[in-house]
Amino acid sequence: MKTLNPQKRMAAKALNVGENKVWFDPERISEIKEAITQQDIIDLIKDKAIKRKPHVGRKRRAGKINLKRRKKGRRRGPGHIKKVINKKDYIYRIRKLRSFLKSLKDINKINNEEYRKTYTLLKAGMLKNKKAITEYIKEKQKE
Repeated sequence: MKTLNPQKRMAAKALNVGENKVWFDPERISEIKEAITQQDIIDLIKDKAIKRKPHVGRKRRAGKINLKRRKKGRRRGPGHIKKVINKKDYIYRIRKLRSFLKSLKDINKINNEEYRKTYTLLKAGMLKNKKAITEYIKEKQKE
């Protein structure tokens, strides 16, 4: 018994769909079995012996409900916030700023207590560059 796998593969390629989306007319299976070239398959498609199965969509009920809830303000906890962070940039920036802070401590511009507070502010993202660090330290020293 001859299988229809090659014909199915050629028909899928001709219809530009996957093999599971190809439908053969059960009454014309013998004709389809005899088709061995791509052109034979294309002719059978024109004769409606081979068709593409209809697209079956997915229901969006749950997604629509969740969108409504998001508009209301729900589902916005820490695990749901989609924020793109470039980790390498963050690492390079924070290392540079921490070394700058350490050099300030080494030359006794700041004491250990100020160093710790500034370090935590750096980690929290409150101070994002050298200028912000120096301004923060100047403000602290004025007080």
